[in-house]
Amino acid sequence: MLERILNWLFPDRCAGCRRLTGDLFCAACRARLRPFPPFPPPPGLDAAWVAFRYEGSLITAIHQLKYGRRRRVAHALGDLLAATAGPLMADALIAVPLHPERLRERGFNQAAELAARLQRPGNPPLIDGLARVRATNRQARLAAEARAANVAGAFVWVRPTPPPPRLILIDDVLTTGATLAAAAAALRAAGAQSVTALALARSVIAKSGVQ
Repeated sequence: MLERILNWLFPDRCAGCRRLTGDLFCAACRARLRPFPPFPPPPGLDAAWVAFRYEGSLITAIHQLKYGRRRRVAHALGDLLAATAGPLMADALIAVPLHPERLRERGFNQAAELAARLQRPGNPPLIDGLARVRATNRQARLAAEARAANVAGAFVWVRPTPPPPRLILIDDVLTTGATLAAAAAALRAAGAQSVTALALARSVIAKSGVQ
C-alpha cells in the first residue's frame, strides 16, 4: 500500500523512454522489444540463450541501471527476463560477479539484481561462490580480440565444496561471450559439468564466439 501511495505521489520515470509513466519500464517500451534469435553458444559454454535484442529503449534502460545506478530498474528488467525465459532447468543459478572495486564503485551487481528476480517456484536456487579476483578493463571499451585476454583468469570458485553439476550463468549483456566463457572455465575447473549462459540482451551485430 505504501509503495502504491508513493508511486501515485512520485510516479516512476520509465528507464527506457524517460517519460513519467509510473512504470520503471513502460508498456510502450516493452511492446517495442524484439526477441533475440537462437544462435550457437560461444566456445566455452554448453548453451546460451538471450532474451532480447540490445537496441532502442532497452539500451537506455540498461545504461540507467548500470551507469545511472538506478538499481530498481533491475526489478522490471529481471521480471521481463524471468517471464521470457520460462522454467529454468539446472541445479543452480549464478550471477556473473563484479570485482570488489567495481562493486564499491557501482554499489550493486546488476547481474545479481537480475538473477534475484529469477528466483521463482520451479526455478533453481541462486547461489554464490564465484568470485572475480582480478580487476579488468571495461569490456565495452575493448575490441573483440582483446576481450578474452582481458578476462582470462579473472574468476575463481572460492567455496571449499565444488559447485553443483549443472549451472546457469546470468548476465545483463552478452557480446562475444568472453566474460561468460572465463566464468564458465573457473566453474568447470572447480568441478561443474555443464554451464549455460542466460542474458537479458545482445546486439544483433555481435559475433558468436570468443574472439
